[in-house]
Amino acid sequence: MRNFIHLLKTYSLLKQLITIFLLCILESAFGQNPYYHTINKSSGLPSNSVYDIFQDSKGFMWFATGKGLCRYDGNMVKTVSEDFQTSKSGSCISEDAYGRIWYENFDGYLYYVENGKLHALQQPVSMGFYKYGILKNKLFVIQSKSLIIYDLKTLKIIKTIPLGFKTLKFTCSDGSYFYAFAEEMHSFDENGNKTTIPLPENFEEEIGTPIIQNTSEGLFIASKYSNNYYFYQNGTFLKNRFPFSTEFIQNVASTEKNDWLCTTKGVIRLDRVTNTSKTYFNDSNVSSVFMDKQKNHWVSTINNGVYFIENFDTKLYEMTPRPIVLAHSETDLFIGTDKDALYKMELGNNKISSPYKGNSNHSVYQLTYDKSNEQLFFTSSKFKTFKREVRFEIAFAVKDIAPIDSKYYSYAASGISGIFAANKTQTSEWDSLFEKNKTEFEPNFNQAYLVPNANGKSTAYNPANKTIYYATNNGLMACSLKATKEIKYQNQTIHLTRIKCFRNNLYGVSNNEKVYVITSSNQITLFQLPKAMEGEKIEKIDLEKQYLYLYAANAIYEIDLVSEQFQKILTLTPDIDISDISLIDNKFYFASSKGIIVKERKKNKASIQPKLIIDEILINDMAIASGNIPELRHNENNIKINFSALSYIPNEKHEFFYKINNGNWNKLDHNTRSLILSALSPDVYTVHLKIGEEDNSPVQKIKFTIKNPIWLNPIVISVLGLGLLLLLHAYYKWQILKIEKRNALLLEKVNLEKNLNQSKLKAIKSQMNPHFFYNALNTLQSYILSNDKKQAVSYLSKFSSLTRTILEMTEKETLSVSEEAKTLGLYLDIEKARFDDDFSYDIKIGTTVDADNIKIPTMLLQPYVENAVKHGLLHKKGKKHLQIRFEKEDDVLKISIDDNGIGRQKSEELNAIKNKKHHSFATEAMQNRVTLLNQFNRKNITIQYTDKANTNNEPTGTLVVFEIPITY
Repeated sequence: MRNFIHLLKTYSLLKQLITIFLLCILESAFGQNPYYHTINKSSGLPSNSVYDIFQDSKGFMWFATGKGLCRYDGNMVKTVSEDFQTSKSGSCISEDAYGRIWYENFDGYLYYVENGKLHALQQPVSMGFYKYGILKNKLFVIQSKSLIIYDLKTLKIIKTIPLGFKTLKFTCSDGSYFYAFAEEMHSFDENGNKTTIPLPENFEEEIGTPIIQNTSEGLFIASKYSNNYYFYQNGTFLKNRFPFSTEFIQNVASTEKNDWLCTTKGVIRLDRVTNTSKTYFNDSNVSSVFMDKQKNHWVSTINNGVYFIENFDTKLYEMTPRPIVLAHSETDLFIGTDKDALYKMELGNNKISSPYKGNSNHSVYQLTYDKSNEQLFFTSSKFKTFKREVRFEIAFAVKDIAPIDSKYYSYAASGISGIFAANKTQTSEWDSLFEKNKTEFEPNFNQAYLVPNANGKSTAYNPANKTIYYATNNGLMACSLKATKEIKYQNQTIHLTRIKCFRNNLYGVSNNEKVYVITSSNQITLFQLPKAMEGEKIEKIDLEKQYLYLYAANAIYEIDLVSEQFQKILTLTPDIDISDISLIDNKFYFASSKGIIVKERKKNKASIQPKLIIDEILINDMAIASGNIPELRHNENNIKINFSALSYIPNEKHEFFYKINNGNWNKLDHNTRSLILSALSPDVYTVHLKIGEEDNSPVQKIKFTIKNPIWLNPIVISVLGLGLLLLLHAYYKWQILKIEKRNALLLEKVNLEKNLNQSKLKAIKSQMNPHFFYNALNTLQSYILSNDKKQAVSYLSKFSSLTRTILEMTEKETLSVSEEAKTLGLYLDIEKARFDDDFSYDIKIGTTVDADNIKIPTMLLQPYVENAVKHGLLHKKGKKHLQIRFEKEDDVLKISIDDNGIGRQKSEELNAIKNKKHHSFATEAMQNRVTLLNQFNRKNITIQYTDKANTNNEPTGTLVVFEIPITY
């Protein structure tokens, strides 16, 4: 039993020792670094491995990463790499006098960026990574065991200097000389003249593998594996030792007042004057340190991108678990975390300890220090009272607490809100209200319910009107000693998420991310934000003393409610989230996602305005030199302006505006970096670009002229106008000629019709001439006198039919072959009666002829048939025969009139004997008619005459052949 008791005592002692030991470890476990922003792959870097940092003459930051060279403008990363590179990892970034950015990959090959594109230096085979140097307009490169000097303007080799070293260890440049470290130190001036400088005795043993960095005072020579270092100045080597020990130094950097030793376990800041040092970022593999023109520091790492440090005096105490809420006494800062734990930071020495660790793993989302009673109220899984230990706890979701007087606090909680007594022994004017509404349920924390059935979010007390305010899901409730009522904004319920009181006014932020002011007379108005914050959405507010803090998406702002002065106190980046602020002794304490940030309030740098820089101008997608736009042709009217917003603080968000000539300012999307102007009309243009709406914001101007097309040139317009007038005149004359020609054709057609009609009348006259009628009537008379009634009637019938047919033909232009054959048959039957029985005829229509549909001109054949009868057959002795044939050959109707008469010559001789003045009326008329028909109908009717004769050349008749193009 004694042994058991002894074991228990031993166990208790060990437990206490372990607790003390763990507490000591805990207090020393919180790493202290300067507050920094991280720029890594989540920010757009192609790789988290960064080997070098540089700032160019415009202000852009350049990073040499594991996947190529990058340009950073504070918001966006532009990677410049190409497939022709032997490798993309590199270091040693610099800028030459021509604005080109250079860097060297770890294979020893140089690349430069010009006009936004990467180019390779034409160089011999590399002998490894040795830093190049730029001396004025000369480029010094170690290649193939030689020092090669290039003309920077032409990039042509102007000198090659053989080195002849056994072992080349390191190279560097200070802008005036290029140094090569081998068995001795060799310096080369810009013309390649060499000076050899002996190294100190035992240099090889003490330094081994040197790392050399140029500083404003000389060369800082460190060793990768030794604590010894040298400083070379004015031809003298000064030896010293680091005030620490390190296993490996991979790079040396120099800034304005400090030298930096970059190691695999952080970066060491060395003060060579006092020979003291301090280590930062112990968990990071640091490759380089750079200080920009704004005195900001940039630390590149091999494992986590780049750290941006605005001020080394702003401290970051990294914590796990994460800080959520803050409260403070005169000596301590209390920290509520996301793991149901309270931490305490001593304000004198910033030591951190943990006075309370719960088991619920809930976040501490409300923490208040009660100065009057020197105790803490906080809420995690339960509402608790803490003074060196938890004094009281209750399952009550208190969201916010505000002091009313030394006895009472107001509280906002889920379900119900009210007041509670922190000290029962004191008296207060609120006692009557408390007694009237206090709860009798146990356990309780001496509370009285004032606003039931509502989820309280925040509470504040305004002593000016002695009113407690509760921001709830049902609106803003105001509780005085007399009554509780809702306060509305423009007769509408207002939903505030957080309220704070200063002097006579209440300040609240709403769900719509706007800030309101509630006066002591309960009038609600919108809080007027400073012009620089116009358009910002406010997510949360805090109040410390007279300062109102506004949480925006990318920054936290401070407004002095007394002097109305305004400043940005912290820029927020994606890797930093601030949840609470305390202002103690003119220092800011921020609860952040990385830990506690401590920043001197008076050490805020003056805000540097971002700068808008024109990167590239494209005309119809073809890049031209920026700021040098020539006069453009009318079709060069698609303009694209690529620009950058150079921000000196990472992740600052800006709004961009543009206007054309004297037009209105137009807003661009904050993520865009291009202005596209399409299909511009010819004119003189000035495009204005600026950041922000402020009238005094610097404006970038791009001027250019789009010329009128050549056809809009005044001279060309005059020539074209004159040409158009001449063309119109020519067109007018042409139209007149066309009309005249058309009229002439119409007149000709009228004349043709007239002549054709006349010819038609002549053809009718030829058929109905008096001789024909006289002969026909004589023949009829002879039949009557001879009392041959049958013949007389038949003859008379045929004569009347022929007469009617001829008269009907006067109404027609054409008739069918069958109609023509019938008419000719009637005519020949009448003429046959004048002859004895020795006259015969036949009319034949070929089988291929469509007699009913093929048309021929009227009055065309009969005169020729009449000629054959009267002049060919009438005077013939013996048998007289006339044959008429209609035949089709291709698209032509062939009509032949064949007689066995005396022939045309004999007939003319006889006619000449009878009447010396005889003129063939019918033949001439029909010939004219055929000519007119050919002109009028655009046809080609042909007539061929054949005088037939026997072997003795005696006439045997006449053959007349018509060829008529077939029409239907």
